[in-house]
Amino acid sequence: MRAPAPQRLLHITDTHLLADPSAQLRGVNVDARLQATLAAMQPWAARANGLVHTGDLVHDGSMAGYQRLRDALSRLGLPGRVMPGNHDDRAGMAQVFDQGLLRAEPTMMLGNWMVVCLDSLSDGAVEGRLSAEDLATLDQALNDTRADHLLVALHHPPVAVGTKWLDAIGLHQPEALWARLDTEPRLRGVCCGHIHHAFSGERAGVPVYATPATAAQFLAGAKDFAMDADAPPGFRWLDLHPNGRITSDVITVPG
Repeated sequence: MRAPAPQRLLHITDTHLLADPSAQLRGVNVDARLQATLAAMQPWAARANGLVHTGDLVHDGSMAGYQRLRDALSRLGLPGRVMPGNHDDRAGMAQVFDQGLLRAEPTMMLGNWMVVCLDSLSDGAVEGRLSAEDLATLDQALNDTRADHLLVALHHPPVAVGTKWLDAIGLHQPEALWARLDTEPRLRGVCCGHIHHAFSGERAGVPVYATPATAAQFLAGAKDFAMDADAPPGFRWLDLHPNGRITSDVITVPG
């Protein structure tokens, strides 16, 4: 007897769009890299069930950037969730992603899984923070859901990723988050952005995944700020199996 099919989630992050689609950021045209990534995602989207964008949707807080990103992502035809990163404008993002396939909402159901989306934006800071309100939203989601399995998504990594300068600007005081998640038996994984390179690790047996930016990439393992000029954009797929297992990999975009 064939095993039930997993729910496939596509993960994209750190698009860093600007108001001007022809503008460059750190030597790359972020719009062109996004379009190349979306073209590579199309065959995967045909077999996927959902999409999540873990922040830094735009770089300049522009409504034009948000609207352009919403229209581009919507062409994948997938329901999804977006959450803010440190470059985002929370109010502007919420206004643009308030209805339709892609929404700035805290949860999404995929089969017997719930994806919980956290807002780690701390106004005026590069590092992330979860406010008391954010943690209360998490508590409510955990208490209310009947999902068998949980995947948590946020912008800032709640663990060290081995790139020293990025570890200094990850999620500030992640202990408050882990105090909740460590006692949650349904937690199966965490995915995040912010670090502009791929990462797979774990905490207490729970896998933690980060996904490359569609914008320019940072050099993994660097002690100080460094770009990886030759690294291509990418996205991640995660297969969320009915039994709680996760299989995942990163797809990089040639050229």
